[in-house]
Amino acid sequence: MKKKEKITFEKARNFSIIDTLNRSGHFAKKMSEKEAWFLSPFRKETDPSFKVSLVLNRWYDFGIGEGGNVIDLVMRLKDLNPIEALQNLDNCSFSFHSTPNFIATDDTIKILKVVDIQHHALQQYLEYRSIYLYKNEINVKEVHYQLKGRTYFAIGFKNNSLGFELRSKYTKICIGKKDATLIKNGSERLCVFEGFMDYLSYQNIPSFSANSNCDFLILNSVAMVERCNEILAEYSLVELYLDNDIPGKEFSKKIIEKYKQVTDKSYIYSNYKDLNDWLMSQNNNKRINLLK
Repeated sequence: MKKKEKITFEKARNFSIIDTLNRSGHFAKKMSEKEAWFLSPFRKETDPSFKVSLVLNRWYDFGIGEGGNVIDLVMRLKDLNPIEALQNLDNCSFSFHSTPNFIATDDTIKILKVVDIQHHALQQYLEYRSIYLYKNEINVKEVHYQLKGRTYFAIGFKNNSLGFELRSKYTKICIGKKDATLIKNGSERLCVFEGFMDYLSYQNIPSFSANSNCDFLILNSVAMVERCNEILAEYSLVELYLDNDIPGKEFSKKIIEKYKQVTDKSYIYSNYKDLNDWLMSQNNNKRINLLK
């Protein structure tokens, strides 16, 4: 079991506001190099009036005339005091301000090409995450894109709306419409994952993949589970492999209360953040034993 270092207020203030909003189900409507605009998470509105400064990592809601840092945001979103907000952040897995997670719209990004994984850097990144089996995954691609005139590449995972979740050592963004990914294999059993790295981890664990006669639902954000009720209701058996943080546990509890056929499988990696974190630790232990 890995010991988790408790965070301080100073460290928590550096957590990405964009990531915090995304994990709560709020995504940017427009974005520039310096700022992102959201529909207010506190009010119903049709025009975005909630601004996040990408330079300062601060938010401001013009509708209510309030703003602040990520701790202020969590306090306001969840009606918590400062200590409770810090504990909430401590129990969640957020990126830091240097690696924002956002929805890239057509006016900010352009896909240049989509190919099978070829670049050595992306292969290395997958291997670092203990993902070795991925070449037969039709949704996993190498995506080259242009953002503000500069070109980049990353691992892309296609969702049901033909958008891409992009991941690399430096990137965590979504191109196009945010949506879940449903992979059908004609089964009455459904395995649900929060992100595609957990799905790929499942496929890279022999004891799991050998018994993988199931359909797969990759949420691509835990908040997307609210939009997948019809999918969940179709299956006679549903297995949840969500993250071991507050949002993951809360959504697992809601799903189990609503559907009798649901089993929470997160006990398998109970001492770890998620399934990929557990898989990486298992492989690291194997490497250490080989060196002994």
